[in-house]
Parts: sequence; C-alpha cells; structure tokens
Amino acid sequence: MKSLRTFTGIAALLCLAAAVNLLVWQQASYMAVAWGALLLGLGLGLVWLVMAVLGLAGSAGWEGWAAGGVNAALSTVFFLGICITLYVFISGWDASWDLTQEGRRELAPQTVQVLQTMNQEVQVMCLFLSVDDELVWIARQKTLRFLEQCQAYTDLIKVEEIDPQVEMPRLQSMGLTHVSPQGTIVVKAGNRQRVITFSGGSPRLEERDFTNALINVLRSKELHVGFLTGHQERDLGDEDPQKGGSVLGNLLTGESYNVGRVSIKISAPDIPQQIDVLVINNPRGDLHPVEIKAIDAYLEKGGRLLMLLEPWKSVTPGQGQGEQLRPWLEERFGIVVGSDMLMAQGREKPWQLELRNDDKPFEAVDAGFMEYNGSFRKEHPITGGFDRTLLIDTARSVGASAKAPEGVAVTEIIRSTPEYWGETNLESLEKKGEAAKGSDEKGGPLSIAVSAVRKTAAVDDTGQPVTSRVVVIGDSDFATNGQLITETQGSLNLLMNTMAWLTEREDLIAIRPSGKTDPPIVLNEGEQRAIVWVSTLLTAQLIVGAGLAAFLLRRKYR
Repeated sequence: MKSLRTFTGIAALLCLAAAVNLLVWQQASYMAVAWGALLLGLGLGLVWLVMAVLGLAGSAGWEGWAAGGVNAALSTVFFLGICITLYVFISGWDASWDLTQEGRRELAPQTVQVLQTMNQEVQVMCLFLSVDDELVWIARQKTLRFLEQCQAYTDLIKVEEIDPQVEMPRLQSMGLTHVSPQGTIVVKAGNRQRVITFSGGSPRLEERDFTNALINVLRSKELHVGFLTGHQERDLGDEDPQKGGSVLGNLLTGESYNVGRVSIKISAPDIPQQIDVLVINNPRGDLHPVEIKAIDAYLEKGGRLLMLLEPWKSVTPGQGQGEQLRPWLEERFGIVVGSDMLMAQGREKPWQLELRNDDKPFEAVDAGFMEYNGSFRKEHPITGGFDRTLLIDTARSVGASAKAPEGVAVTEIIRSTPEYWGETNLESLEKKGEAAKGSDEKGGPLSIAVSAVRKTAAVDDTGQPVTSRVVVIGDSDFATNGQLITETQGSLNLLMNTMAWLTEREDLIAIRPSGKTDPPIVLNEGEQRAIVWVSTLLTAQLIVGAGLAAFLLRRKYR
C-alpha cells in the first residue's frame, strides 16, 4: 500500500510537471499531449490524496510521512495564494524602472513640458495595416504604449487607430496619398498637421520625432533662422561627418524653425526683419563696418543674435580698418571676447574642457558659489536645468565687462573649471605646442559664454517696447556634425535651449529626448520560448529539485 501510494504521488508530480513545461514551452493552449498529461497527473494526484487520507485513518494520528505530505501540500497552496494576491496588487501598480541606455521607458523633460503646456486639442491618428507581421505588431504596441504615457500628462491628446486599407476616405481627408506599410502617425492640431512615417528594420515612433511634431502643430507662427555668410562661416550644407554644419540645420528644422542663409551686401546693407534669429557660426575673418552697422540696426529693432566664435581665426582686420566685431560687442552689449585660448596643465589634451553641473572642482573657489551649479549658471533659463556633460574643444574666454552699457543686462552663463587659464601667446602655442600661464594672463574659472538683453526704442504690434537678445559662446566646434551626433546631448541641449531663449519660447527649454538608437535584439520563436520557460519555470523547478534532493539525502543518512 505504501509503495503504491509513493509511486502514485511521484507519477502525479512528474505528469503535472511535464504538462506545465509543455504548455509553457509550446505556448499553445490546445495540445492533446499536454492536456492528457495534465489530466493524468490530476487523476494520480487525487488517487494519492485518497490513499494518504485512508492511511491516516488507519494510523494512530497525524504523524508519519503521509501527514507531512498533506501538510506540505496545504503549505504550498497557501504560499501560492500569497503569491497570487501579491501579483494582483503589483499588476495594478503603475511603476517601472528605466534601465535602457536611451531612456525609453520615461518621457524626456522637454516632452513632459510640452505636454503640460498644451492649450489646444491634438489628434494623433495611428495608421497601421492589419497584416500578419510581427514587426508591425510590435511597432503598433510600442506606439500605443508611448501615447498612453503622453496622455498621463494631458487630456488634450486624442488617439485614434485607423486601418488605412479600410478607411481610405479618412486618408483622403487628411491629404495622404501614401502610408508606410510599417506604420504612419499623423499629428494634427487645427489646420496644422505633421506626418511621421516608420521605416527600417525596427520601425517605431521616436520620442524626438513626436515631440517635434507636437511643437510644430502647436506653434502659431513660423520662426526664421538666418545663418550669416560671406566670412567662410560653417555652412548649413556642409555634410562633412566631423566639421560640417548640416546636422545643426536639420535639428533646427526638426524643431520647426525655418532655416536659411543670409548675406549682407555692402552696397545695400540690410537684414530682413522677418529673421527671428541671426546666427554667425565660426566666421574666419572680421566683419566689415557696414555689416556691423546693419546687424546693429537689426538688433535695435528687436532682433536676436547667436554668435559662435573660435579662438584662432577670430580676427583678420581689413585694410585700413581696425578690429570691428569684438569692440562692437563690448561697446554695445558689454560682452568681452578674449584674444586667448583656455588651457590647463596636467591634461593629455590641455585645450579640451569637460563641463558638468558638479561643484566639486570649485570647492576652493568662492566666486559664484551661490550662482552656479558646477559650470552652469543656476538661475538662467538656458543653463538652469542643465544636467548634461558639455565637451568643448579649443574655447576662448567670453565674459561680461566690468560695467555694462546703459540699458543692457549681461550675464555669464557657462564657466570653465578653475585649473584653466587664458593663454594669450597663441602664435607660440601654434608653432611650439607649448603653453604656460603668464603673470598677466587670466586664471580660472573663466567664462566662455554670455547672454545679453538690451532695451530698444522699437515697439511691437501691441505698442509694447521690445528688447534685443544676444548670446555669444567662445567655441563653435561643439555645434559640428561630429559633436552633435556622437556627443552626450550637452551640445544639442545648449544649442536648442539657446534658440528657445532667443525666440522667447522658454516652454521649449528642457532636456530633449535622446536620439540614441541602440540596435534592437530580434529573437526567433525558439529563443522567445526559451526566455519565457527559463523566467517562469526553470528557476522554480531548480529550487524544488534542490529541496527534494536535500530531503532525500537527509532521509537516507538519518
């Protein structure tokens, strides 16, 4: 009787284990073999239970192996009940930890900021074909999950799924003549509409694309950015992977700026006032006095200026003319651009700066203790929330003059760490590659970027006085294609935050969504089954097996 009961119990466990493993591995609900094993296991288990109860009835009490077995079974059921209860509570808890390098499980601060400042309804139409394609299914699921995250911050996002094969009239009403078979997203607010099409081996809705589309449809006015030409500036069409300027142009276009080139004719100097921001990106020579006059007139009408300057190629005075650009900046805006290059001793590349919001390098520096977070000004809109590392090559000092001109507020916003000084003997540095701090050279920390606001006599359409805004940064390499593609987002956020401040769109100043694209892991069917089986059954079975082995060994040697 005892041997039969033992055999029945072991056979029941084996049949149940085989059935569960088959169902999980095959991930198919209707398997005759699995269900047969499951029913056989339940039947044998019932027989074992009956024999165990009968054995107990004929024994002196609840002592012995059978009683222990029944206790173990009841304990197991009780434990499973606790696990199920915990699962029910946890499954309703909407919390997660973002462990991805690209930060895909949490929305970027800028996306959250844009969502929270929305003031009109935005329709998001998700166009996915009803096809038996796993990649399309994954793209659809990820898109809907991302949009659910967005809806948690605003009730003005309305999401609708559309099958483009079924609802052709809807496509025509949206002016769509073609949709991607991998998925298409239409973002619409009022009469403005942006279309995002999926493509590639891992189609998905990129957060940056969606945020830029939101900015575009919510923006009521086209903003124009003009890049000055005529001084060998870095060009928007230069696609050199390291030194080109095309990525900057594409990023601005992505955030709905209308980007173009601007030249100032000496015979008819003028800057169109529809240019909202004039950018001077790494000029290789000085500006002509007539050009300076045209820029000054543009700013006096409320224009905005961003200037990126390198240490070496800043000044090539024209014949019979003195230096123009630097004296004008100091006289009109109180911005002092140094004829130097920041250097530091004891570094492999002494001309490179790695700037962070870390106060530790400034522990021995009293100046700026309350005003800065590491290298970044706390209270300024451009750098106040800056939490990214900024990598700078060959910077020059750009600071505020001791006394600002009347009507001008100038602020230093980025500074170097204390070990840098402003090397002024650039000719010797270029020829010999050596530098040492002279007694007359400025020591760190040194400012490398400033902003200035100047009152003007102009008024806007409502009769309110307008101001001009200027930002000057003592480096331009951080805005090249190579830096913007490979750098750690510091360059991107500095540039875009600066443009938002210049155009008075402070609601766009924030850390932007990551553009990193880690290669996806594509699993075949067998690999997917293996992951599910290992994560759900293997670990539990190993624990049960170890416990059973320990029990048998103890029983044998007791």
